[in-house]
Amino acid sequence: MLIQEILTKTGESTQSIVREHLMLQGFAKQSRYQAECALFEKKYGCTLDQFKQQLSVKEQENFVAEDDLLDWEYASAALEWWNDCLKSLRHVA
Repeated sequence: MLIQEILTKTGESTQSIVREHLMLQGFAKQSRYQAECALFEKKYGCTLDQFKQQLSVKEQENFVAEDDLLDWEYASAALEWWNDCLKSLRHVA
């Protein structure tokens, strides 16, 4: 059975299927990055901004903390990006 035939029989459009798939992927990514940010908040007992401030005033380097900062910043940026994508997808017909 061809994809177009399935879409026709189910009454779904290609756009609605793609939108639904992207939303499911977005929810999974959102959950992943929320969990990652929460892990760092628990580990360091502060927010990302507070952690950046703490690292900026330290006199000696802490490579583990600096690596965590990079990972945390990436997770935070990715979470924000997926949140924006999901907001946009909710308004697409």
